[in-house]
Amino acid sequence: MSELIVGLSIGSIYGLVALGYNITYLAAGVVNFAHANLMVAGMFVAYWAHSTNQLPLPAVLLIAMLLTGLVGLAEERFAIRPLRGSAGSAELVTMIGVATVITGVIQVFFGSEAARVPFFASPELITIFGRTVQTVDLLIIGLAVGLAVILELVTKRTRIGLIALAQTDDREAAALRGINVNGLSTWGFVVAAAVAGLLGPLIVAKTFAASSLSLVLAVKGFVVLVLGGIGSHRGVLAAAFAIGLIEVFGARYIGPFYRDIVVFVLFALVLLLVPQGIGGSRKARAV
Repeated sequence: MSELIVGLSIGSIYGLVALGYNITYLAAGVVNFAHANLMVAGMFVAYWAHSTNQLPLPAVLLIAMLLTGLVGLAEERFAIRPLRGSAGSAELVTMIGVATVITGVIQVFFGSEAARVPFFASPELITIFGRTVQTVDLLIIGLAVGLAVILELVTKRTRIGLIALAQTDDREAAALRGINVNGLSTWGFVVAAAVAGLLGPLIVAKTFAASSLSLVLAVKGFVVLVLGGIGSHRGVLAAAFAIGLIEVFGARYIGPFYRDIVVFVLFALVLLLVPQGIGGSRKARAV
């Protein structure tokens, strides 16, 4: 039971990154590869505000959300919007560049060493079916499930969600029908960035605050996104849980080195056999 919970918790962290990718993809048609870096920025805000200055948790979360939300606004306004209509992979390359800049800024202020941030809640273990689990693991799983459910409801049951789906399918046609695609894009980046800042302080006790962590989270989050299906929140959550369990049980039974090999072999097979992901859908388009 304990290994199961740990695997689901690790997968949930990857899933939270992938769900952040989904937010910007649905709102702006762009996968924000700097999302993991914003989450790590939230972790360092927790280190600075909670561990160093002993600020209460609500203040830590508010500061992290405001800071990362402003960064998200700057990303969309100055990095993405000028590239609208550009051919090739200009937006992808730009977001990778933004991620590199964010990592550099973190290293300037906090260095490259990892910092441990204690869990804000009770550190006591909880017994479930005779096995002990950590409170932080249950919190992270709950955050992933809760965020996936909220995004699923917003996407399928609200007007703003249906508008996002429309612009994802055809941004130009959506604009011609009066949808403010630039405003939707801006809010998508701001909300996704603020969510990343909110989650960083909550999950940092499971990991640690380190600038190098963003690359691992970005890659694993992208793997989860592709496996689950871009735009599919339920598929992303299922893929995240699967990847987390593969890592934990793979490390136990075949060794920690081979667990990543298994993950990326699975990633390659899904790309070959089910390129739309387990939760995605094929789209036919006349050309």
